[in-house]
Amino acid sequence: MKNKYTTLLLVIVSLLFVGWGAVGHKIINTKTVISFPAQMNQFVSWSSILAQHASDADNRKDSDPNESPKHFIDIDEYPEFNSTHTIPQDYNSLTAKYGSAFVVDNGILPWAIIATFDSLKAQFSRKNFSKAQLTAADLGHYVGDSHMPLHITKNYNGQFTGQSGVHSRYETTMIGNYQNLIQYTPDSAKYLTNVRDFVFSYIYENYKYVDSVLSADKSAKSFAGGSTSSNVYYQKLWELTGNFTIRLFSEASSRLASLIYTAWMDAGSPDPSATNVTSIKDLPLNFALYQNYPNPFNPETVIGYWLSVKSRVRLSVFDLLGREVALLVDKEQEPGNYNSQFSITFRYLFLSIKSRQFYSNEENDFT
Repeated sequence: MKNKYTTLLLVIVSLLFVGWGAVGHKIINTKTVISFPAQMNQFVSWSSILAQHASDADNRKDSDPNESPKHFIDIDEYPEFNSTHTIPQDYNSLTAKYGSAFVVDNGILPWAIIATFDSLKAQFSRKNFSKAQLTAADLGHYVGDSHMPLHITKNYNGQFTGQSGVHSRYETTMIGNYQNLIQYTPDSAKYLTNVRDFVFSYIYENYKYVDSVLSADKSAKSFAGGSTSSNVYYQKLWELTGNFTIRLFSEASSRLASLIYTAWMDAGSPDPSATNVTSIKDLPLNFALYQNYPNPFNPETVIGYWLSVKSRVRLSVFDLLGREVALLVDKEQEPGNYNSQFSITFRYLFLSIKSRQFYSNEENDFT
């Protein structure tokens, strides 16, 4: 008799918290697949690859001198932006007006996003899905940077307002401290009729948060008695910025999904199942268990999964001795994406998720 259960097993190592700059990019990239439309269900298994390679672009900075300008734009260095809140969006027109040295020195983030989108579309057209996964991860990094307000201003480190170090405090330490609270379900992906306008439009929109971050940093420092390293400071900083920071994360994930979806559609919607695609081993097309996030975690993590058909789901947590220590889900669920939060003090866990599938035709065996 065929086995009607699908079991995926992943090992999570929970370490004492250590902040790292890549945490925000991992969260954004991981959550992106939730926004994919139904016709992209075969791409949900990209979640782990997008997360694993979320910081590849940062890692290239040491070896590629052309990489760093792709991660920022000092958009308020342009007089047009300060008067009209826009800049010439055509790269050639901008360099003709200001010179390529000026443009590159002030960052080329929006054009890096557009160029990476074009590369992704070309790879989809060639059905080179393994390469497309890595390019999509890079695209996620640049999109994530464009949703970090201090990546789109000349006052990127508070150096002009006496707030030196604010960039790291906000982007790395605070996000690391409060990563477990960054919970969201991004909006569904949309097809983009004009990618360049789309990218510049949300960068213009995100710029409004520059003053919000800097103001929150000043207030948190004052509240903490002049300290910018104490728990009191970071608690206040999160209190003042947490809501819009989560919004920026969510918008980054959904906008990345829209860019990937548009690239795929423009390439003719190629079918990845007909090619040799790197994916989670033995992952059935009607079921996916996402990489938990954050990972490592202390003390909470979120386990996400996706169902394409009505299923009986049992999500259990086991210790190293094989003993069930928590039952998170045990019920029938409709198709869709789900998240389950888990809090733990153990250092090593096995997470097992089992789903009984219901079919109108003969049963399938996925083990």
